[in-house]
Amino acid sequence: MQQHHFTRRTFLAFVGAVITAITTASESMAIAQKRLCNGIDISWLPEVELAGGQFYNRAGIKTDAIKLLKFSGVNVGRIRVFVHPQSGNGDLKRAVALAKRLKSHGLEICIDLHYSDTWADPSNQAPPSEWPKEINDLEKQVFSYTEKTLKAFTKVGITPQWVQLGNEIAGGFLWPIGKISTGEANEWRNFVRLHNSATRALRKTLPKAKSIVHLECGGDFQRVRWWLTQTVEYGLSECDVIGLSYYSQWHGSLDALGKTMNVITTEFIKPVLIVETAYPWTALRFGNDVIDVDRAALPGLAFTPSGQSKYVASIEKLLRQQPGNRGVGLWWWEGMAQQVLTPQGDVAWNGGMANSALVDVQGKALPALAALNGA
Repeated sequence: MQQHHFTRRTFLAFVGAVITAITTASESMAIAQKRLCNGIDISWLPEVELAGGQFYNRAGIKTDAIKLLKFSGVNVGRIRVFVHPQSGNGDLKRAVALAKRLKSHGLEICIDLHYSDTWADPSNQAPPSEWPKEINDLEKQVFSYTEKTLKAFTKVGITPQWVQLGNEIAGGFLWPIGKISTGEANEWRNFVRLHNSATRALRKTLPKAKSIVHLECGGDFQRVRWWLTQTVEYGLSECDVIGLSYYSQWHGSLDALGKTMNVITTEFIKPVLIVETAYPWTALRFGNDVIDVDRAALPGLAFTPSGQSKYVASIEKLLRQQPGNRGVGLWWWEGMAQQVLTPQGDVAWNGGMANSALVDVQGKALPALAALNGA
């Protein structure tokens, strides 16, 4: 066995090398915290404004809704699109008009494609009524529809920065062909074919836009882990961001949300975005309330304006804890959807989010809106 002799010089050089390695590793881990990219879904804004809804900043000065978002520090406006909607809700022409308003105020745009004539969610993923019923033809239809819809924006000079290919699709989309109910191989192959077709159209039309895969199970880390594992096995095209819905009444504690986020950012090394969330600023009932004040309460977060603002801060804290700055931001669902009353006090419009909007019943900005500045 050869003997090695450590001189003092050799020892000091060794120590220096170790210190340098440790310092380099520490510096690589100390990534500067970036600003969160927070946003709001504004799809109901035209209904609110048509019914007479008005908006005011914290000083009580009347202002345009989009201008208020920009002034508050919000980065993104999210707009849903249905294929053949029965009303203005989800209409493509209206979505383009909203996108123009966002662009004029310097906000980024997210297009939320539902691939349905109506709401797509965990219970409803009905394909458009006139679309093919066979997988090969449906795959082509998904491509052509995605391309045509996104071109409706680009041809008028709008380049969305974000595109959501399906809405809350942990159970698949375009049912029954694209439905996921088990780990059965054929289900996943069909879903992947359809979703990959949408991704190809997106990459062709908007190559720089970030693609979002939106899962509704923000409090279920085991389901998200299983789902993402399946997508790797069956070859789902690479997406840019995993989006989660998180509502406390359905998805549990903030700790549960944190576990789910950690699975995405640590095990699958993907950025995570809370693409939908909301929390009440009041315990008042307005009728047709989406957020149930009997079920939504979280410890220490009262249904008050300050409690709602603390809720925003709590989720932002979880996002900032993600490694590699992979916590993207949080987007509030229908934050401007106040209840609107007539001069006589009757309800002119109510979408069900009055208790959880980011403006009060008079349309005045609540503290949580300013908390969405992402700083």
